[in-house]
Amino acid sequence: MNFRLRRRAATLTTVALLTLGGVALATESASAYTTEWLPNTGHGVGVYTQPYSWSQKGPSDLWSSNFDGILANCWTMGEDVAGHGNVWYRVDGVSYAAGTGGTLWGTWYVYGAYADNFALFYNHEIPKC
Repeated sequence: MNFRLRRRAATLTTVALLTLGGVALATESASAYTTEWLPNTGHGVGVYTQPYSWSQKGPSDLWSSNFDGILANCWTMGEDVAGHGNVWYRVDGVSYAAGTGGTLWGTWYVYGAYADNFALFYNHEIPKC
């Protein structure tokens, strides 16, 4: 009887740990992003496949005057554009006209200085990739 209780307790403990592990794995793989409507930085914001201005372009450029935005996931280092710094944002999507123009989903990069003067980076609103 005592052996059966210990075995049942061990089985329940194993099931509980596997369940918690599954929840942790499901949570870990979820992607989070920060929506940033572009402030006026005086620049259009190019959308690229890599954190370099010579990489292939993605969707159309973004403009604060059109109320465009980014869905920033994290920051990474890439090309230093015009001596402003080398921080780029990896985005899960881009939004045109505050969402009314549509949101395109995909993984691209935008230059932090032109997107928001590095605000997401300096304010620690997104993690390093």
